[in-house]
Amino acid sequence: MLKNHLTNRPVVVIPNAPQDLSDHLKKPIDLTEPPRNLIYMGSFMRYKNVEALIAGMEFLPEYTLHLLSRITPKRKAELTARIPKGAKVVFHSGVSDEKYAQLLADRAIMVSGSRDEGYGLPLVEALKLGVPAVVSDLPIFHEVAGDGALYFPCNNPQMFAEEVKTLDDQAVREYVVENGTAHIEQFNWKQSAQTLLDAAHKL
Repeated sequence: MLKNHLTNRPVVVIPNAPQDLSDHLKKPIDLTEPPRNLIYMGSFMRYKNVEALIAGMEFLPEYTLHLLSRITPKRKAELTARIPKGAKVVFHSGVSDEKYAQLLADRAIMVSGSRDEGYGLPLVEALKLGVPAVVSDLPIFHEVAGDGALYFPCNNPQMFAEEVKTLDDQAVREYVVENGTAHIEQFNWKQSAQTLLDAAHKL
């Protein structure tokens, strides 16, 4: 808002806190095994750039891309036609919170190739759970995830695949998860409520 001169008044940012998906898990996430499941939670609008994730699967034959959200038959057909030969892509067409948590806990990486984003709540939810992420190189994702994610140019599916494979290294994986978990602690409802209260007192 300030950059585009939409207001001269102070801007206060009050982030959403993530839901605690750990309540749906029977045991902590095991980071000793390399990831093999890529999780995308979000819409299939064009700017979300799911096409880049699907294209990147050409270079990730050992991985499965899980597309969790509901999707229209037309859009599903469009994306299905783009799946590289031999790539593993699963359309879930909607999942429960329990299933969402279970998929994230199963040797997973949260992924997004979005060209634009307002926040990125699924990314916050994944980091809160201790799941690493590979996302497009957007300022908002850096703000939300910090060093809890690896980043790639949204128009480069091969770089997406390379960053995914970087997390096969357990030391890298543990570093990313540790930093993401620490970074995400600032996103909590108590802090959001205090920020809102402080802003209200200044009016």
